[in-house]
Amino acid sequence: MTSQPYPIIEITGYVDGTYRTGRFHLKKASVSEEIRTGQLVTNGFSQALSAISRVVDDVQLDGISIGNGAGQRVWQIDAELNGVEDGQWGYSDDPSVLDAGSATGGDRIQKGEVLLNYLESGTDSLTPARLIYGGFSPGGIMPDDSVSVYIEDPSVDIRRSDSSTAPVSLTCVRTMDLNNPVSATEQNP
Repeated sequence: MTSQPYPIIEITGYVDGTYRTGRFHLKKASVSEEIRTGQLVTNGFSQALSAISRVVDDVQLDGISIGNGAGQRVWQIDAELNGVEDGQWGYSDDPSVLDAGSATGGDRIQKGEVLLNYLESGTDSLTPARLIYGGFSPGGIMPDDSVSVYIEDPSVDIRRSDSSTAPVSLTCVRTMDLNNPVSATEQNP
């Protein structure tokens, strides 16, 4: 078993007049992983804290944390778009297909535009993106071949001074796919 060595992101969006699933190979990427933690309620004047304090004795000004673990899993991805050698970029792996939904054989500007087209029309809890990386891959150690994510703060920086690459940055945050929710019994058999 081998883990996926670079991130692949699949995004379903309304691109070029139809729903398509684009696949984006981020071969030249660095990835940092973290768990985002925090309290559900942190303010003694909050309505939620007030309601909970009626049920639980002596809540006072303590914060409340509720969740199914320590927090949200987050992948910060920084990559570079180069050109044809990047791998599949959009709905087709054919480098001769170049349109608003696919730019596998395109340049860094075309690839940036295609990625932004998918991000603009997709990724929420009803249509989350899928991250295939590390243990979350067909050869990985996790039980799933991918993980459902939403994408925060995506950017593509196309500089005139650098005609060969374009930096890409995005944050993938694990989320539930509301079209395929998993019950607590399925999570913990």
